[in-house]
Amino acid sequence: MLNSRIKSKTIKRRALRGSLIGENAVVLYVMFFFLFFPLVDLGGIGIRMFGLWFACNQAAMAGSKGEKWSTGNNTTTGNYATSIQTQATTTANNVAKMFTGIAITAGYPKLNVILRAIQHSDTVNNQISAATSTYLGGIGLPLANPADPSQYVPFLQVEVKGTIQPLIEVPFLVGIPGLSKSFNVTIYTEQQIEDIDALAS
Repeated sequence: MLNSRIKSKTIKRRALRGSLIGENAVVLYVMFFFLFFPLVDLGGIGIRMFGLWFACNQAAMAGSKGEKWSTGNNTTTGNYATSIQTQATTTANNVAKMFTGIAITAGYPKLNVILRAIQHSDTVNNQISAATSTYLGGIGLPLANPADPSQYVPFLQVEVKGTIQPLIEVPFLVGIPGLSKSFNVTIYTEQQIEDIDALAS
């Protein structure tokens, strides 16, 4: 009798352990598919969004160092002046190629120029005067006359629109951007133009 009771208890314990192992396996699979893949995709999307932002940022930095706005060749003391448009566009495309899973949309980057007015304080009359800030966009450039550096600070605004692919396309999450399909992102960044006279050439 004693042996039979011990055997029955052992069988029950083994049965309970077996059922728990089976349940844990199902839970692990659910966690793996519904948590692991989305988290991996989230990390991959973050890296790829950084890549698109980095391309936009580097384009603004490169373009702000340009010596002229126009893209045609001209010579200054025997050297070809670098174009703001060419520098920005080339840099954006080259940096984007360093990252997988991102693609810049055709027609981008778009370049805009902003002339921000400088405020001048009149300590005698206790007044603040300033010229009006001007959003040129890409129209009206190059300028007919150089902008006055005592009145304006020029900024180059770069707009990049691109497509970001998920790192791993999760098949059972249909139609969710970033998990089962790509999505579009638009990024803006600004950089002060080093030579304001470059906008007039």
